[in-house]
Amino acid sequence: MKVGLSAAVAVALLVSLVAAGALDASAPIPGFRPPAVPLVLMDPYMNVWLRGTNLTDTWATYWDGTVKALVGLVRIDGTAYRFMGPEGEAGGNLPQPIQQLSSTVYPTQSVFTFGAKGVELTVTFTTPLLTDDIEVMSRPVTYLTFSVRSTDHASHRVELYYDNTAEWCVNTVDQFVEWKRFSDSRTLEVMRIGTSAQPVLQRSGDGVGIDWGYVYVATEKNDPKLQTVISGGLESRNQFVSSGALPPKDDTRMPRAASDDWPVMAVRWSLTTGPSGEPVSRYLMLAYDDRFSIKWFGTPFPPYWNRNMRPDAVEMLETAAHDYTKLIVRCTTFDRSLVNELEQAGGQKYATIAALAYRQCAGGTKLVWNTKENKLWYFMKEISSDGDLSTVDVIYPASPFFLHFNPELLRLLLVPLLEYANNETSVLYNFPWAPHHLGEYPIGYILPKDQENMPVEETGNLFMMILGIVQRQKNDLTWLFPRYSKLLEMWAGYLVASLPDPGNQLCTDDFEGPSPHNANLAAKGVVGLSAYAKILETAGNTTVMADGPETGAFYYQRLAEKFMSQWMQLAATNATGVPHYKLEYDIAESWSLKYNIAYQKFVGLDIFPQAVINTELNYYMKQMNTYGVPLDVRSDFTKLDWESWVGAMSDNKDDWTTIIDKIYLFADTTPDRIPLTDWYWTSTGRFRGFIARPVLGAVYAKLLLHQQQ
Repeated sequence: MKVGLSAAVAVALLVSLVAAGALDASAPIPGFRPPAVPLVLMDPYMNVWLRGTNLTDTWATYWDGTVKALVGLVRIDGTAYRFMGPEGEAGGNLPQPIQQLSSTVYPTQSVFTFGAKGVELTVTFTTPLLTDDIEVMSRPVTYLTFSVRSTDHASHRVELYYDNTAEWCVNTVDQFVEWKRFSDSRTLEVMRIGTSAQPVLQRSGDGVGIDWGYVYVATEKNDPKLQTVISGGLESRNQFVSSGALPPKDDTRMPRAASDDWPVMAVRWSLTTGPSGEPVSRYLMLAYDDRFSIKWFGTPFPPYWNRNMRPDAVEMLETAAHDYTKLIVRCTTFDRSLVNELEQAGGQKYATIAALAYRQCAGGTKLVWNTKENKLWYFMKEISSDGDLSTVDVIYPASPFFLHFNPELLRLLLVPLLEYANNETSVLYNFPWAPHHLGEYPIGYILPKDQENMPVEETGNLFMMILGIVQRQKNDLTWLFPRYSKLLEMWAGYLVASLPDPGNQLCTDDFEGPSPHNANLAAKGVVGLSAYAKILETAGNTTVMADGPETGAFYYQRLAEKFMSQWMQLAATNATGVPHYKLEYDIAESWSLKYNIAYQKFVGLDIFPQAVINTELNYYMKQMNTYGVPLDVRSDFTKLDWESWVGAMSDNKDDWTTIIDKIYLFADTTPDRIPLTDWYWTSTGRFRGFIARPVLGAVYAKLLLHQQQ
């Protein structure tokens, strides 16, 4: 293999594609300043961001702000610069920052460009979360590509340095770690670090890091000027700055705390840029083998990529290296194509926000292998708002993302919930409505008494999502009937008994406190019941059963229509002088975003007339603040996911433009440098709560509806 062939070929192919016009010119808005930039987002634990604009502003952090340090240094003709990581480090300072020229967030890639002394450096983080390729999507690898080129028609000597600390594999830095180098790979230099204790699946909840499994760094070894080392961070960085080289041998003082001289895995390349301006590139892979990902009622499930306990991590990395060139080209082509589609659907500001949300949504999930049933399962973490496992009302807002890209992934998210509710685990679930969640990530275990019950909320959510899946999978119901026939019939009966007024129930907006007689929740129940009727119609169950109570598609649809008519009478108000529909049936002056009605459009139902939507949107436009429309009358904060839905459900392009412009302004200017929140103040643009949540797959509702037209 020619030295650096994979990276060079990938860059050359991309240059040729651009020159040939194969990559559409559509791109996120230049100069957009996201609240935080996704760097390494593979799953809920490998979920690392830059809480700043420049890679040198601050340390890379876990979604919750815990440091997961990355350092990048470059020497250009003997002068050292820092392109990744802040100036201060334990025991000294890193060199001066190189000028960052730009940063762009695409769906699967974050690209940074820098310049100094006639050299341009491009650093690209690529996580190939390609939803149409489950094998690749499940692979826990992020590629870091480093490309340098001359910009002054002169040759330059360039040395590149990268390291990451052991912070990546601990929950707290006092935990002891040890490391290993692998010599059995013919093509790769492979290093790893992990905790000594390896407490597999012994920690759960929110705001905790993984402390089992191993973080890996791997790079192609067929480069005579390549150096790699595992050593104390200060020694490694200082030696590179002074000489352009690394310490000659690995540190052997282990195990030791991750904070004890901060052990790092470091890589160094020595390159020469030619006067032609052709790029010279290298890459490495940052990977994490968690060994086991989910414990399901006592049984640990491995990640899907390692479903047969083979390949091992080194073999997986060799495959990932083999696939590097084609995956970089695939991701780049996919990103540009998707951004173009998004722009056509909702404008460039929409494309920019949706590109930022892509990895936030997909990176909040985990593909695993159910060893009990020998099949693929999929789970989502309720990041930052409880740490729950596969919360139904977190999957629900994210569902447009999956319905658009791969409805099978949404089906795989729902199957564990259906099995739990159907009493196919060791726990007896004894409620007549759908469950709220499955435990505390990554532990699948919960008793019914510990559920955060949202009866109409979750039941309606599941019916709507199931219909969306069925419609996009050629009306295939074999996974649903007869296995879950009685379960779904019981849930439908619960909705019938609860409508048109669900009383005093919790809904997904429970952070606002009780909201009895909630009109938006009732609307969800109505659409959910209509969705169940459509599921039955698809199954051919359209008749009244002769030997039992009245059932069937026509029966439930008639009831849904009756409840909708009652809803319109109960919810309609003109108390404020502008017609709209209330937040709560018994408060005439109240109002709220009726985002649940939007789902009828996602699944082709028309249970609520368009006139209801038009009336609501007209009212929302009159409540608009600087950064968006509030969620309801009780406060001026909003939910970005629901804003995007009410904008998408409008037939008026101006309504959509107004809402997406406000969302973009918020994201571009909020002073809170955190992974994009879905809960913020519309008057100030400040963070109210929740960060990095996969619910922002909701913004793909506009694209979903655009593609259905």
